Formats: sequence, structure tokens, C-alpha cells
Amino acid sequence: MFESERWPLVWTGFLLMAVSVRLAATVYDHRHRRLRAARRRSHLEWLPGLAGLIMVAGEVPRVLRAGDAVLTAADAIAGAAGAAVLALLLYGATVLVRRPRG
Repeated sequence: MFESERWPLVWTGFLLMAVSVRLAATVYDHRHRRLRAARRRSHLEWLPGLAGLIMVAGEVPRVLRAGDAVLTAADAIAGAAGAAVLALLLYGATVLVRRPRG
């Protein structure tokens, strides 16, 4: 029926997405409690969620033995999320390089 040895990857992906949502909520609360002027948002708290989306989108259709059209769509979603991860990593590197030292 289902391939049970792949379920841990699916649950790990869901947990990464939950961690990402929790990080985003914590960062949002922290930024609104500070008295100083708010800095620009970095959106790096969404990296675990995007990694989890790649895992879930790639594994769930395979675990459920979906058809070729669904697998193609899932691979497209995983590819888009992979591109977003790379873009966020590049943005994070740019933020670190441009951050004033001192």
C-alpha cells in the first residue's frame, strides 16, 4: 500500500515547516517589542520551512504512489522552493557582508 520507510522524511519536512512558522512568530514579536527603530526584515526564518516544503513536496506523492502528472507537479514545486532557498541564502550572505562592523 504505502511505503512506510519514507514517512520519517515527510514528518521531518512538516516539523521543519512548523519550526519555521514558530521562528517567524518569535521574530515578529521580538521586533515589535523593541524600542529602537526596526531594522529591515531578512526573511531568513523561512529557510527551514522551505527546506521542509522541498521534503514534503518531493516525498508525499511518492509515498502515496501518485501518478506521473502529480509527480511532475510536485517536482516543479520542489524546484521552485529550492530556487527560493538559494535566493534566501544569497540574500542572507549579502546582508551579512553589508552589515556594519563594530
